[in-house]
Amino acid sequence: MTQTTASPPLTLGIDGTVALLFFFAGLLAAWWALSAVKWDKFVNQPLSPQVQMLRFFLALAGGLLAVLVAILILGSMLFVRAL
Repeated sequence: MTQTTASPPLTLGIDGTVALLFFFAGLLAAWWALSAVKWDKFVNQPLSPQVQMLRFFLALAGGLLAVLVAILILGSMLFVRAL
């Protein structure tokens, strides 16, 4: 019985799309979660552009963390597929 597998470029494209979706989902979730932080306890001017940039960079870190989770999931799927 032959087993059908996707071609490597197609698999790479699907993996990249999944990683991008995880990144944007993580970015949005982190941005949403950071909106609940009381920034006035940490900085003098909580609505300043510097604080908004800090919030953006922290949200990017959340997106990168989500990509790491996606890589772990995709890698484990590849490992299980190879068995």
